Amino acid sequence: MDSISQVIHDCETCAAIKQAKRVKPLWYGGRWSKYKYGEAWQIDYITLPQNRQGKRYVLTMVEATTGWLETYPVPHATARNTILALKSKSCGDIVPLRELSLTTGLISRTAL
Repeated sequence: MDSISQVIHDCETCAAIKQAKRVKPLWYGGRWSKYKYGEAWQIDYITLPQNRQGKRYVLTMVEATTGWLETYPVPHATARNTILALKSKSCGDIVPLRELSLTTGLISRTAL
């Protein structure tokens, strides 16, 4: 097992999310209640030391109604890389890209 897989395997929070059938919404102000599964994602970047492939950032996406976490290594923290990751991964199939600019402050309308 590589080091990232080992950290995820040992993570108590990750194990709890995997075992839970339904996790309560992340934001309890009623803000996410109008969204259905897959319609609201919280997106952010984490900066790490650069790896051998030249990727220095990790795009993190949390589905707001269930707490499902997806992460993708990317070389630059830009709106373009965010959109490319969303198009190539499951989130792009679930959420229309036109809606992403409204639900996240990260992606501008012109980037679409």
